[in-house]
Amino acid sequence: MTTPERTAAPATPVRILEGQAASDRAARALVQYFAELDERFAGGFDPALTEQVDPADVTPPRGDFLLLTELGSGRVLGCGGVRLLPGGEVELRRMWLVPDARGQGLGRFLLRTLENRARALGGRRVVLSVNEALTEAVSLYESAGYRPAEPFEDNPYVQVFLGKELG
Repeated sequence: MTTPERTAAPATPVRILEGQAASDRAARALVQYFAELDERFAGGFDPALTEQVDPADVTPPRGDFLLLTELGSGRVLGCGGVRLLPGGEVELRRMWLVPDARGQGLGRFLLRTLENRARALGGRRVVLSVNEALTEAVSLYESAGYRPAEPFEDNPYVQVFLGKELG
């Protein structure tokens, strides 16, 4: 059990579940995530227009897909994945929190956990891509030390590419 730092409300104990790429719970979390993107992006969001990642690419030893769950209830509060890219970089993918879990330090906690998984995979640098409409995500990444990076994928929904050296 790990409890992240919270800024306002009392801490909610959470648990990270690793190796969840092929789980039904991960699939349901991604459906929720994609539905939110569809609402927030001008013109909507169609996941078929983005790269479809083989679950093996986000499963150890080539990557990992994590679920952040509430201890006790088991409710999925968020998710995120990492996968090795050619050249030793690790891509952070599909990091998301349910709306009512935001603003409580859980995003920063999940991000640090994903960075630790990237290190465990042998990564020396993490890269990510994000839509500019997700301003709170861009702010989180920038506050965690992510800086502009070269584009590494062709995705019609992405305008922002960021990277961070892992110490």
